[in-house]
Amino acid sequence: MFKVSDELAQRSRRPNKKHPLRRLKKYALQRCEMLDYRTVRVRGWDIGSGPTEALQKMLTLRLKRPSLKWDADHAPAMMTLLAMRENNQHQQ
Repeated sequence: MFKVSDELAQRSRRPNKKHPLRRLKKYALQRCEMLDYRTVRVRGWDIGSGPTEALQKMLTLRLKRPSLKWDADHAPAMMTLLAMRENNQHQQ
């Protein structure tokens, strides 16, 4: 899995180039189970951030509609409730 980073580290002799490669490898190793895309696809889960970004955009637009004016203190709570409804978690 990390063959490319190992090869780059061997070719790089300067410490300022090796350090970022070591950090990247450590970061990826700590998240190996998150990179199991085969299982994620079998379960039908979304891999990209598109659905999350689309929901965020929709919730933000709802805050800006004429009939939905919430003050800054209450907007985060209302957005949380809307997100729960959109994700079918509102019964919980």
